[in-house]
Amino acid sequence: MTREPRPARPRRLLAWLPSALVAGAWIIVGAWWTHGFTAFTAFSAAVAAAGPLPRPAPRFEVIDQRGQTIDLGARDGGYRLVQAMYLRCPDICPLAMSRLQRLAATLSDVPPSRLRAVSVSVDRDPPDRLRAVWEAYGSPPNWAFVTPADGAGDEPLRQLGIWLYRRPDGLINHGVDIFVIDPEGRVVRILPANEDLDRLASAVREVVG
Repeated sequence: MTREPRPARPRRLLAWLPSALVAGAWIIVGAWWTHGFTAFTAFSAAVAAAGPLPRPAPRFEVIDQRGQTIDLGARDGGYRLVQAMYLRCPDICPLAMSRLQRLAATLSDVPPSRLRAVSVSVDRDPPDRLRAVWEAYGSPPNWAFVTPADGAGDEPLRQLGIWLYRRPDGLINHGVDIFVIDPEGRVVRILPANEDLDRLASAVREVVG
């Protein structure tokens, strides 16, 4: 009885080589696309693309509800809790703003000169409208509503790490994480907006000291 010759091992390896190359290519693309497999959502990808912490915040002039100009990335001696929002938003913004209001109230024992929450309009809401909403929230001294001073603002927000997409229907999808900027103008921490309120407050106090 004669046995049929076995296929040579190199041929088997060659048969698998195209699939292995394709798989390897996808792994490389996946690692690049997800910033080393650390960013699996648009929000986390935007944060990863902005760079590791601590890092300089972009210089970003805004006008607050009082008509005063502020540079969110400047060295001004205080901490800023920066979050994106806009007044026409039908869903996530009111919820995120309500949580930021509660966070600011929880931290109201810290002087506004030392710590201030800042809601940044991504829809260029005018200062007078921002002031009306700020007053409706009780005019908290440690919470500012601001709009970009130059009428733009998308690029600085993206540099900060905020994901932003302007939809064809006029609505704006954006991230609502809270970016902590220190007195030296550096982004030192990013807080998930859906975090437990007590944990958020503890995290802020840990940074502010």
